[in-house]
Amino acid sequence: MGASSDLRGPLKEGAEGSNGFWVDSEGQTLKISASDVERYVYCPMSWRMSVEGFRAQGEEVQRGIEEHQKMHQMIVEKIEAQNAFTRNIVIWSWWFAVVLTLAADTAAFYFVQDGLIDSQLAKMIGQFLVLLALVWLILAIVLLILPWRQWLGWNEELIPAPNGLADLENNLHPLENTWKLGEGEWFTFGRPEALILFSAIALSLHGVALTFAQNRSLATFLVLVLALIWTMLATTRLQAALSADKRVKEKDKEGGLDELGDIRYSDGGDAILLEDLISGLRGRPDQITKIGEDLIPVELKTGKVPKKPHKSHRFQILAYLHLIESFTGSPPPFGFLRYGSETVYSIEWNQKERDSLFAVIQEMQKVSVEGGAKRDHDRPGKCESCSRRQDCPDRLFIPASQ
Repeated sequence: MGASSDLRGPLKEGAEGSNGFWVDSEGQTLKISASDVERYVYCPMSWRMSVEGFRAQGEEVQRGIEEHQKMHQMIVEKIEAQNAFTRNIVIWSWWFAVVLTLAADTAAFYFVQDGLIDSQLAKMIGQFLVLLALVWLILAIVLLILPWRQWLGWNEELIPAPNGLADLENNLHPLENTWKLGEGEWFTFGRPEALILFSAIALSLHGVALTFAQNRSLATFLVLVLALIWTMLATTRLQAALSADKRVKEKDKEGGLDELGDIRYSDGGDAILLEDLISGLRGRPDQITKIGEDLIPVELKTGKVPKKPHKSHRFQILAYLHLIESFTGSPPPFGFLRYGSETVYSIEWNQKERDSLFAVIQEMQKVSVEGGAKRDHDRPGKCESCSRRQDCPDRLFIPASQ
């Protein structure tokens, strides 16, 4: 009875605020996690036991932890493959531009040699290209040194960050931009600098070749051979890109990720904590994906796939929907509730669901202050499957024949 009375007493001091949410003595809203919402809706006593430190037990609990870790690793590997695909495609396109440049040099040498293009004109063009390459090189160095991104308020893609939606995207789980090799106040090497540096190198090679090549026949042959070698090198980058694309598709198929849009976040233990100061709600979704302009929370559940989402699971995804709306100011139209790698339920987000979620949060805050948590069902099967049943003072008696 001692344990039972302890589990039914108050957890903390507080009072109901003017907006319906409960606050502590300093006026701060009582904190409620999205995971706590799921436990409370499942059974208030199970929630109270988790708060008191009673750990969930059973093979299903451990399997759930392993499945979440496996899914996170799968998403990280997919993102790495996507980054490798993008990087290799961009490098291939740049290297192919070098091939075109060398091909142009081959043609120029051939026509100069045949007298179709004036030798002095070719030399003047070469000098102009060298000068242009020097200007571009100086520009790239200036962009490398100066913090022009901070001055202009632009991100890596040179797009202004207009609202909380962009702020959240920039602070999600680090699925890093592979082109940002250095980041600091006075030195950042990103895609603009890389493109300008590459262009400067290509122009300088082109200009030097046109300016200083004395033996046009030999130069034509050497440039042609170099173009062929560079073509083979570019082919290796294309092959690497195709291999990375294949890995992306394999991860999509393995984890059922192809239906989830562009995943921007995966909770690996060090992700951003979303928090709403008004309701006191906080939490970290398993994943956040982007569909169109909307950030969509994704919650993964293991075990038997139900015919419809469990009520407790549905309220957990509602909690994440509210957190994203609170942080960004843009309400997601729905959230994804996944059971395994094949079954995905779409949970709508509207005013009715918002009111239902707030009612549960306020009830949890009230029970935290006044006490009174107890089992709210008479279902032996549900009680039997509870991971805290062994220590629960409210557990139902289940005959041995069951």
